[in-house]
Amino acid sequence: LPQVAADYRILAYFRDGDGIFINLYLPSTLRWVNNDGAQLSLTQSGHYPLEGDVGITLRSSRPSEFAVRLRMPAWSRGADASVRVNGAPVSTRSESGFASIRRQWKDGDRIDIKMPLQLRLEPIDSQHPDTVALLRGPLVLFAMTDDAPKLTRKQLLSVSPTPGQPVWSAQADSGPLLFRPFTAITDERYLTYLDVES
Repeated sequence: LPQVAADYRILAYFRDGDGIFINLYLPSTLRWVNNDGAQLSLTQSGHYPLEGDVGITLRSSRPSEFAVRLRMPAWSRGADASVRVNGAPVSTRSESGFASIRRQWKDGDRIDIKMPLQLRLEPIDSQHPDTVALLRGPLVLFAMTDDAPKLTRKQLLSVSPTPGQPVWSAQADSGPLLFRPFTAITDERYLTYLDVES
């Protein structure tokens, strides 16, 4: 697994004879030459995974037809995720977790993806359904404590964001409890799983 983390960037895009797969959403640019000789690039922007919006801008030396396949994570399915091309909603065909758009792409075309980042609780395993992690979209939100707070499911799912910061807070029986994604933790102690009451 450490090698996969070191090669994270090579997992962002894949290509086959019919088009490309966008597997990871991160600020980046992909450049390639299509089968018809068109020189193409896709540039991603946005604040994913802290926000659920991703923008993708296409540059092309000439119009070119191919498929763009956008990974739609399992947590986003059924959460009113949407895809727009040049501002207009498009219907996509789902293939193995990817939303596929096949069309003739032109220079300056833009794809906008919106994935609502819903809160959910994931149990540690099926034998311990009341020992849960709090997730928001793809992120685990870690409790910034080393004590086991008393919380109900409702309290945990009622976390509220702190504007402008990657911090959420909940009201536990013992008082306020802060949550952060892993990338926002420095030297603090934290808990991944919490025991909840019904």
